[in-house]
Amino acid sequence: MITMQGNNASKTDDLEFYNFDGLLQDSEVLLIIPPFSAWRYTSLACHLLQACAREAGISVSVLYANIVFAAFIGKESYDLINIDYFQLLGERLFSRAAYNLHPFGSSQYKYSHEENHSENELKLEHSKLQEIEEKTVEWIEKIAAAIVQRGFKIVGCSTSFQQTAASVALINAVKRLSPETITFVGGANCEGEMAEGITSLNAAIDFIFSGESEESFPKFLKQVLSGKTPSARIIQGSPCTNLDALPFPSNLEYFEQLEHFFPGAINDRNDEGIWLTYETSRGCWWGQKHQCTFCGLNGLGIQFREKSPNVVISELKRLVAESSTHNIVTTDNIMPYTYFKTLIPKLGTEIPNLHMHYEQKANLTLEKVVALRKAGIAEIQPGIEALSSSLLKRMRKGVSASQNVALLRYCLSTKMIVKWNLLYGFPGDQLYEYDETLALLPLLRHLSPPTGFYHVVIDRFSPYFDNAHNYNIANVKPNPIYASFLPPESNVKKLAYHFTGDYRSDSRENPEIVREINREVKAWQDAWNSSESQRPILHIQRLSEEIFILVDSRKLPQTEEIQFLNFEEAFIALCGRRSTQQSEMGWALERKLVVELDGAYVPLATANPELLQEFELLNHRMRLDSLSNAN
Repeated sequence: MITMQGNNASKTDDLEFYNFDGLLQDSEVLLIIPPFSAWRYTSLACHLLQACAREAGISVSVLYANIVFAAFIGKESYDLINIDYFQLLGERLFSRAAYNLHPFGSSQYKYSHEENHSENELKLEHSKLQEIEEKTVEWIEKIAAAIVQRGFKIVGCSTSFQQTAASVALINAVKRLSPETITFVGGANCEGEMAEGITSLNAAIDFIFSGESEESFPKFLKQVLSGKTPSARIIQGSPCTNLDALPFPSNLEYFEQLEHFFPGAINDRNDEGIWLTYETSRGCWWGQKHQCTFCGLNGLGIQFREKSPNVVISELKRLVAESSTHNIVTTDNIMPYTYFKTLIPKLGTEIPNLHMHYEQKANLTLEKVVALRKAGIAEIQPGIEALSSSLLKRMRKGVSASQNVALLRYCLSTKMIVKWNLLYGFPGDQLYEYDETLALLPLLRHLSPPTGFYHVVIDRFSPYFDNAHNYNIANVKPNPIYASFLPPESNVKKLAYHFTGDYRSDSRENPEIVREINREVKAWQDAWNSSESQRPILHIQRLSEEIFILVDSRKLPQTEEIQFLNFEEAFIALCGRRSTQQSEMGWALERKLVVELDGAYVPLATANPELLQEFELLNHRMRLDSLSNAN
């Protein structure tokens, strides 16, 4: 690993560190992925634009400046800054290089944890952050010099989340060294009126791409390379209506640069792994009907479009063939629901050993979770967000608390990794909704914990932002954090993605309930951060046709760690069915094997998927028989 510390400091000071010979294609156009974005992930957007340009007969190089910077400061420090997304530290660390603002940690720089997510503190010491920031100007100048030396005619940066300051700093430096170089930016931070906000930064950015640019980007390159100048500074894209027609995005430059700066990283089993980004759809089929109140992820492109299954399989085969990783993370906001009948049944046999991450709606049945696992989908992010049906209704999630609990149970039973959050601070929320959550949390200690308990954010493009009056939200304004890294003359209202507002909220007005839930979540996480053998479990295993064993290590009152169950007891514990004998149902409630949610008894225990499927099928048949007899 190359770092800027200790004995390795000379390596990053050496000009050879910035020698990109053999790492970039010979071309007249350069696309840059600046810090801060995850260096373990390929850039689908940049390689897709590269492929579109290639189709038009134009060669484009892609430089992973985020990898270069991670090597410069050390990947551990880089990762800690990158994951602190809501503090936008990545923007702050490059604001002096971009806008000549006050140094990090100076008396003029104020950082507030107000409305910060969870009770997190800065992941790195201020002194370490100051040390990194002091090096950013030097790093920008050296990498800009290396770029200019290669003689690119057109240089652009991709900016999403916390990449704008680094993009501005890089482009300003390139322009100082080579005024004739044409520069541009594009990405999620240029969506809608945010593009107008970029123009207020007084940067040396010639053009700004706004929206989907698969058509507009090659046209722009042809125009500029032929000596013509586009008439508009902001180049508006148009939504791609046929995803199947998009060219294949090759990631070869990523792997060459990764190996150069982090030798062996692709096969490092002690690391988090390298991930190939891929898309199977754009927009959100649920959001087209009922957009979640706080979600702005789709920007202006909420209209749902999907690739055909055969194209997906063909392209995934090509992706894994050109690398030694089978880790695929889809950029979809939600998986196409049609795929359960088309893609999912054949994906696992067509491409064995896949390890895919997919965003899902949380109303998945056991059958669908099993199908996803067989297809190679090993991780899902289902947007659970709450364990109160009333809160979920406020969000327009279209799921219930009982469905969320069931999904967590199905995921653990099938060894599906599930990533989810708990949120608070919703307009109009009521204290009882969090009391319900607090009462439920200890019972779920055996299931995969949330990543944290976070304050909901008013994001641009969300219903909370676009229709604030419908939710009794007043005084919507950019999050104060933006003032710490944007120049005074900038149009913060148009640049910002995160906003705050005034509204009534029981969870905001009763901080003690937030602290209590935070403590429960932290205890849950701590229990799962121990060795796997020490994690709490609530699991039922079949010993014979009629005898089952229940292991419960949640250490809750009125529970036993080991119990033997007969068939009826196991059936109740795994299906939550009302027993003909109320005492048996009472037994399951007393031992906290089931919980009453949404007017039903919801089972909590896990089991192997075959046993769960057998019991759920039997339960379904019994319900049908009951309905038939009632008629």
